[in-house]
Amino acid sequence: MTLHVAVRGDSTAPTVATLTASDDATLVGDAAAADIVVAVGDAGLRAAALSDVAPAAQPPVVPVDVDAAPDSVAPADTTDAIAAVAAGSYTVVDHPTFDVTTPTTDARAIADVSLMTTAPAKISEYTVSTPDRTVASVRADGIVAATPLGSHGYAADAGGPHLAPGVSAAAVVPVSPFRVDRTNWVVCPPVSVTVARDETTVELHADGHAHGRVPVDSPVTLSWGTPLPIAVVSHAGTHGD
Repeated sequence: MTLHVAVRGDSTAPTVATLTASDDATLVGDAAAADIVVAVGDAGLRAAALSDVAPAAQPPVVPVDVDAAPDSVAPADTTDAIAAVAAGSYTVVDHPTFDVTTPTTDARAIADVSLMTTAPAKISEYTVSTPDRTVASVRADGIVAATPLGSHGYAADAGGPHLAPGVSAAAVVPVSPFRVDRTNWVVCPPVSVTVARDETTVELHADGHAHGRVPVDSPVTLSWGTPLPIAVVSHAGTHGD
């Protein structure tokens, strides 16, 4: 079986040349016409997540050399991974994404959303809340909320827990908190993070991309978005092995 493969990410990466030479793959530009999407690097995974393909038509994504994906395929094993997919030797795991809503902007994130002060050595106060309760108020340089996929990245570096892909929860972690008696929370979205004091400028980031200033008392609300289907390939080397 020859697969129609769309590539997202670095089109000059050796992975693309490998796919071009593969007997199991025919490259296509439109993800909606593909059997699978190969996401090269973290930027490729984000591009796949931000695709305008209808959810019902979204093909599974094979991450290659993606630091944020625990099941990422090593670049040298791309050909074997495509052959495994063609043979049906894979499973699909739906990874949650965030829909990010503020009074002034909307965004989507596959890994994490953060609110960070823009000035060095400046802290602010943040309130974390769900529709039925206030989870916490914390003074810190910033705060990051991560999907299960993103919980293995920046949030983990800040001291947050690793969440399994099937967990319907987000890890919320303060960055360099003023007090360290409580360092993280696991909550079920929707969850809102609000800047509580007008002390310094705070900026919103989704998967590392800036989305402007967050005013005081202007909640940033994270809800579950459309899941991204990740193909977990059997017997392929994983990134970092």
